Amino acid sequence: MILSKRLILITSFILIFSAISCKTGKNKKENINSNEVAIEYFFPEEIHYTEGLGEVIADRFYPIGWSKNGNFAYMIEPADEGLGNYQLVLIIQNLISNEVIWDWSTDPIISEDLYREDIWKKNYDLFKKNMNKQGIIQIRDMKLEPDYFVYKDKDYIISIELTKETEKDINIDIVKKNKIILTCKQLGKKIVFEDTFESSLILGQQIAGCFISPYEDRIAILVRSERWGYEGPPNIVEYKVYGANLTTGFQK
Repeated sequence: MILSKRLILITSFILIFSAISCKTGKNKKENINSNEVAIEYFFPEEIHYTEGLGEVIADRFYPIGWSKNGNFAYMIEPADEGLGNYQLVLIIQNLISNEVIWDWSTDPIISEDLYREDIWKKNYDLFKKNMNKQGIIQIRDMKLEPDYFVYKDKDYIISIELTKETEKDINIDIVKKNKIILTCKQLGKKIVFEDTFESSLILGQQIAGCFISPYEDRIAILVRSERWGYEGPPNIVEYKVYGANLTTGFQK
């Protein structure tokens, strides 16, 4: 009888200990899974686009990477219009809505000996925190595809239609509206985005190319705009990003 009671107590203790161990192990596993490893980043490489630039001063463009849900991160060094100022801008843009969800920039008037790599190092923790928050995974050697490209055995062409008006003060034609169009030979055509510009002094726009997401059927379209210079030529080349899905929204 005494032996049976001891056996029952020992068995109960083993069951309770096993239950606690299993629960603790499960919680530990859940904690490990919930605490994802932070993603690290390196200073991105510049994309060089020079086709038809001529006598202009151009922005410098540095693509960083993609998230798995439509976010795209990049940096821009705005063109210096002879004022001796330097500026660096980091942007995280959602390419489903085309909205900027986070951006950061330096003051345009800073020390001349403080440049891109120094700014990156100085603000790295802030950049890392926000890019991690938005799920950005950096892509090394990101390629700028041309306005015609093939993706999953389908042929795509990106084009842009412009509506211009004459700016009477300087008697030149400037862009008032644009329409970015994505055409797929197999799927049809769709309007990616329509933009309106007020007092922009944009002389012309063209498709610089696109970046293809490694995680989704999605592209980041890079549009090149040539703007009238602050005091006339040389003109300024600026870049803007628009997103497009490669499988939906097409019409024959």
